[in-house]
Amino acid sequence: MSLYDECTELYELFYGNIKTDIPFYLGYAQQKGSPVLEIACGTGRVLIPLAEAGYEVWGIDFSSKMLAKAQQKTSALPENVGKKVHLVQADMRNFNLDIRFPLALIPFRSFLLLLTVEDQIQTLENIRKHLKDDGILIIDLSNPLQYFSAQDQRQIISKVSNPENKHIIFKTSVITYDYSSQLMGIDYIFDEYDEKGNSIRRFHRSAKHRYIFRYEMEHLLKLSRFKLEAIYGTFDKKPYDYRSREMIFVANIV
Repeated sequence: MSLYDECTELYELFYGNIKTDIPFYLGYAQQKGSPVLEIACGTGRVLIPLAEAGYEVWGIDFSSKMLAKAQQKTSALPENVGKKVHLVQADMRNFNLDIRFPLALIPFRSFLLLLTVEDQIQTLENIRKHLKDDGILIIDLSNPLQYFSAQDQRQIISKVSNPENKHIIFKTSVITYDYSSQLMGIDYIFDEYDEKGNSIRRFHRSAKHRYIFRYEMEHLLKLSRFKLEAIYGTFDKKPYDYRSREMIFVANIV
């Protein structure tokens, strides 16, 4: 069972309403048309707005529970919108769909779940096989900002209110860095409190991500026979620089 199977509802509470990147992806969908492939689609945060805008979307994810949540949300859509969504449980390294897409997306840093160069290249080559000759791949990564490298550990605390029961949930992320392998170990601690401030539960899980630098990603794309079209630092297409929070790669097939 993956971390995302265990934390689906918490993931939805903390990340399900993020919308800052949606217009960016809609703009490329308007440029390239249907169908759109979203890799690591999770609970449908990006996929559903694309379907609502009229695009046929295929979403793959490794987590059965994340897909179940996406299906639940899709089922609540009008029939003419819901039928545009196709959900498939699969590994991004070796999924096989008998379709070629004009546009493929890996939003919200999901490419960082691939911990080895072999897995990264295998995924990129597999995506390439699913793209049309003029297809575009977009990958959003977090920028390993300079202050990340100035310390071996950092802690981030955020909170959210559960609209169903008004409970407050605090998420403490303790991140440690293994610089020799470019791995981030992330310990998530969730503390839930009721409306009166009483502790309900504490939930702890761990994950690993591999952080990637700009030119490392460019080389991975080149090795996988992609040509970089653009790299942005924001979703309103401002140029990337070392202070940018995002590294958004837009690539074409060579």
